[in-house]
Amino acid sequence: MAKPQRLAAAYAIGLVLLVVLPLAGVADEAVPIGPGATYQSMYRPEGPWAIHILEADLGAEYLELRALLGGGDTMARGQLSRVLEAAESDVIRPVAGVNGDFFSLAGGSHEGIPLGLHVESGELVSFPDPARSVFYILEDGTHHIDRLRANAWVRGPGNLLFPLMELNRPPRFAELALFTRHFGEYTRSEKKATQIALVGLSDRLHPNADVSARIASISTGVSQRIPPEGAVLVARGIAAYALRKLQVGDEVTLCLDLLPEKGRIDQAIGGGPRLVRNDVGLVEHARERFATSFATRRHPRTGLGLRDGTLVMAVVDGRQPGYSEGMTLYEFTQLFLELECSDAMNLDGGGSATMVVRDRLMNSPSGGYQRAVANALGLLTTSPLGPPVRLALEPRTMTVLSGERVELRPLALDKYYNPVPVDPADVRWRLPAILGAVDDAGVFRAADLSVSTMARVSARLEGLSASAIVRVAPFPDRIVVTPPRAALMPGASQQFRARAYDSEGQPMRLSPERLEWRLSPEEAGGELNQAGLLRAPGRGGKISVLACVGDVCGGAEVTVATRLAMLEDFERAGQWSRQSQPAGIPVAVHWVTDPLRDDNHCLRLGYDFTQGEGTRTAHAVLAVPLPDAGSFSVRVLGDGRGCWLRARLRDAAGRGFTVDLADKVTWSSAWREVDAALPEEAEPPVTLESVYLAEFHEDRRPVGAVYFDDICAGPGGSEEGR
Repeated sequence: MAKPQRLAAAYAIGLVLLVVLPLAGVADEAVPIGPGATYQSMYRPEGPWAIHILEADLGAEYLELRALLGGGDTMARGQLSRVLEAAESDVIRPVAGVNGDFFSLAGGSHEGIPLGLHVESGELVSFPDPARSVFYILEDGTHHIDRLRANAWVRGPGNLLFPLMELNRPPRFAELALFTRHFGEYTRSEKKATQIALVGLSDRLHPNADVSARIASISTGVSQRIPPEGAVLVARGIAAYALRKLQVGDEVTLCLDLLPEKGRIDQAIGGGPRLVRNDVGLVEHARERFATSFATRRHPRTGLGLRDGTLVMAVVDGRQPGYSEGMTLYEFTQLFLELECSDAMNLDGGGSATMVVRDRLMNSPSGGYQRAVANALGLLTTSPLGPPVRLALEPRTMTVLSGERVELRPLALDKYYNPVPVDPADVRWRLPAILGAVDDAGVFRAADLSVSTMARVSARLEGLSASAIVRVAPFPDRIVVTPPRAALMPGASQQFRARAYDSEGQPMRLSPERLEWRLSPEEAGGELNQAGLLRAPGRGGKISVLACVGDVCGGAEVTVATRLAMLEDFERAGQWSRQSQPAGIPVAVHWVTDPLRDDNHCLRLGYDFTQGEGTRTAHAVLAVPLPDAGSFSVRVLGDGRGCWLRARLRDAAGRGFTVDLADKVTWSSAWREVDAALPEEAEPPVTLESVYLAEFHEDRRPVGAVYFDDICAGPGGSEEGR
């Protein structure tokens, strides 16, 4: 018997003996969900950790694994359940899936692009990040975890040979990029570049293969329509100069190699870092350019492991105190070692961590909803449909508060575990009357009980039967409010949520309307509605947010802050630099005396937007860490020129974010404090990379200078009501 099965059996025995033994962990038996595929849930109070496991025999008949884009056939973000639904056709149906790679969240037209390799059904969609791990399956069916790098070139007339640096990602200055139909209808380059449209591709873009094409048009601009069966080369700087002699009608060859070459790749998805290598746990976060805190702090996690031809996918819920805290990468590595995986790697986690089985969300995402993701790994089945041979009941176990209503879902399955439609009116229910009743629609109404009662609820359909264990409790053992602590500015808002738990630490079904939200002390001020949304009072101090069911309450502590933590006051010279887009726009960054106060220093950002075309930006590159901050602020002495003021951030996973500080710098000859909340998706710690001005109106050509001072870290909460 494999180790996971032994664990399941052990946990099942522990569940039976709960009345006499302390709870060390609970695991449901692995449930078949498709040919060669199973789902299993585990709960470990020592974390606490809610863990969800998918296992798939990749050699099983009728079972396929695919890398799926969030937009179906194009790069866009989509919720996992919808991504899987979009993969369905007349011959293939989704079984289950998890979220995939990290992706850009910086906003704009390039949001949602995977940061690493994506190969779908043998077609190359994006290049790998050479520093980060990739999971891939070869056409021979073998699967691997490795680090790959692109070695791509464009060959053309006149001995032209130039490196192709990006695929379906915008090129940096002096780079050449290729855009295909998977990017969308247009290249959306956002910066003026040479755009070379290609038609007549000799084949799809396969890894480690050459593809020829003919040039249909050459133009200069910020965007170009991508031919439906073609592609577009976008060149900037020296790359545009190298391709200057190409003409319409010329033939070019795209050489698209991935090294080291292991064979023909059929499916691939990026992520990182590597967790297990050849049966040894090695968290390779430094090698793959992840911050140490990303490895050592607990976060919701998604990852995958390999075990003797079986793919193991795991999701651990997190950021939900009292229910599931999330794991460090070292704890996540230990999980994969317990599951006997010889190799394993991390995928995108945080609010993206999601698992769906047969159109049902199995885990509890930290944001309370399915975040739209850039790509996913999906298990699909091509098995034929047949008559029902078994019945399943969902949920299989649950604890319910007295008087609550919960829908029970009877699922009829054929021999390949495909769902067969069920008419609820045909289902017959059986349960002890003391527990409650089930109506014809399958809705269970718990009785009003004074003591906790547990019993079996059974469903029968045409000779098939299934059952669930249901416990009805008169009140929760405890209520946990999240976040447990919050620091807010006066007037800011914060959403709180509450979960109820029974005496064994298991979550209880609880309707939001059963909760009563209170503030303590009431005289402290502030507003708290019955959905748990707090608007902080207008003055500083401490208050408690309480969520109660009868006499059982849980609480969160709120500090209303009036002062921010200083991170950079520019009173000493530092290593600040400048940056511009397009490159070459006159930009100057200097440490200077405050123009309005001789005893103060600040940073001056000078710019000249009379040059360049399209969107022009001028950056003061700062690299200021924002440790444990929910927001940040900066004082700005404006010039009244009306430029857009923004900031660029980067999180521990290496993802970039852009936040707005002011739509227009309309003030001058005065200092003004501007601020922004850190994106919820950002994995701490976050770094303030730069503060910058942007001008996207072609007819506006301002020249001026602004000054920055006193960068401060602030508490969280929205700016609504400030």
